[in-house]
Amino acid sequence: MQKRIPYTISNFKTLITENYYYVDKTKYIEELERVKVPIFLRPRRFGKSLFTEMLRYYYDFKYANEFQELFENLYIGKNPTPKHNTYYYLKLNFSGMSAWGESEKDFIKKQFDSSIMVKLTGFLSYYKDDLKLNDEHLREFDNKYTNNAAGGLDKITELVYNQNSKIFLAIDEYDALTNAMAVYYQDAPPAENEYLNILKKGGFFRSFFEAIKAGTSTSIDQVYITGIQPITIADMNSGFNIATWLTFNRRFTNMLGFTEAEIVNLINEIYNDYEITIPKARILEVMKQYYDGYKFLSKSECLYNPMMTLYFLNYLIDTNELPDIMTDTNIRIDYNQISYIFGNNTTRRDEIILDITENKKMKFSSKLNINFDLNDYKEGNYIAEGLYYAGILTYGKNKYELKIPNLITYEMVLNYFNKIQNFRADGYQISKIVTKYGELGDVENLIEMFFTKVIQDYPGDFFINVNESFYHGLLFHILWNTFTKDTYEVLPEFNVPNGTVDIILYSYPDAEVRHPINDIFEIKRVKKSATEKEFESKFTEGKTQIRKYLTGKYKDWRGVVVCFRGNKDYKIKIINK
Repeated sequence: MQKRIPYTISNFKTLITENYYYVDKTKYIEELERVKVPIFLRPRRFGKSLFTEMLRYYYDFKYANEFQELFENLYIGKNPTPKHNTYYYLKLNFSGMSAWGESEKDFIKKQFDSSIMVKLTGFLSYYKDDLKLNDEHLREFDNKYTNNAAGGLDKITELVYNQNSKIFLAIDEYDALTNAMAVYYQDAPPAENEYLNILKKGGFFRSFFEAIKAGTSTSIDQVYITGIQPITIADMNSGFNIATWLTFNRRFTNMLGFTEAEIVNLINEIYNDYEITIPKARILEVMKQYYDGYKFLSKSECLYNPMMTLYFLNYLIDTNELPDIMTDTNIRIDYNQISYIFGNNTTRRDEIILDITENKKMKFSSKLNINFDLNDYKEGNYIAEGLYYAGILTYGKNKYELKIPNLITYEMVLNYFNKIQNFRADGYQISKIVTKYGELGDVENLIEMFFTKVIQDYPGDFFINVNESFYHGLLFHILWNTFTKDTYEVLPEFNVPNGTVDIILYSYPDAEVRHPINDIFEIKRVKKSATEKEFESKFTEGKTQIRKYLTGKYKDWRGVVVCFRGNKDYKIKIINK
């Protein structure tokens, strides 16, 4: 029977019992048992929720009779630890709380308490026979702690302690609410900053984590926490100073995300189950370009984003084709979250944006210290760190270099940075820019429209410091968002035998396209104040380069050389037209 791709599936039991593919991460359970109160940070959609659900079925004593069915074919089923199926298991998921971030403070507290109490009351209802409770006890509990989630947790730890038992507590996306609030209140004065208020002594969020901390001295035996950014814990100061950060622990680097070997094994399984005609090597090549490259330690291997990978593979087995849109929309990070990372240090912000757009990487001098808070963000002191935790940047070739991990993230970066720089190109305008290019292969019209409708839309003084990478990054962004990936390939800084071209765009030989395209773009620029001689010299340099690239398999391709003089004018030459 053919297995299915577990895209969007976060229920571990469903995944195992209903014939889904599963990349076995259970070996990390025994490693986690050696760590007290681990916090593991990873970017969005990296498999955090599925992992916490797997822990539920492993540790909850009510699933002891299902242990063999769920785990017998997995590492931990063959190597179980003594603690399996010995706990009361309590999972809290904060991910949906981000929607409250811009609400009134009383509403936020009410919603937080209500959301947590639903989980706590559900916990007592689920275990009521084991805790010797009846329905009246549940009603009393719900009424007493309706507006006091921290008190409710205290009561639960007491009840379990009285049974001489232990709790395994998992908190998924612990910082979803606080990250949203940090963005909304980032410019508020301290007294009116509700993000800081809920984390200071007496604040409801800190009080809840203090209740967890207190519970670890009685019945809470283990706490496993996931999230994205470290600032919430930092801003709570001593409110939760018992955590062990795993983000930089080498033993856990591959706990979430797919390794190269895991991807190869998964693709081999899929090709055994399904009649897919696209060569396996082509699938691996595309996935590596678009979804690989996350390197969370300077000496670790690169990882694939699991949600993006499963999105791609799910489309592949359904259609026997590549997706026309390579980006899973669920992966995008809210623009305000990225803008917030840059803080108020606009000078440093612009330096980093130029560095990243030019080189797809940046140098940094810190150790990605986890001890930074809201004030550090506001000052723009930890931009590199914030982008690292968000998954926008990852380790490069050495420990003092961060890079953009893959094409999906590169396109996101261009999109975010364009917004930060106040460029707004709507979809209709972009489609007009490339219409004749897609229909007729009219590259002269493409560049003319790009120049007049995009470049000249920027303020004149913007072009004082921008480099060539800004121009070809912006052009790539437009082409990427217009041409479907099942018919056209659009790649930036593509290696050919005699160098690296700025953009390569081609239609697949068997694709149904309006006009076959095989183009190599070389983009140059000079300052707006450049003389005609300087302008022509740079243009000639571009023509010389493009001729070197048009050899071998590319000898019959079309070379497109463009040189921009700021936003004043441009020169274009088509070679092999």
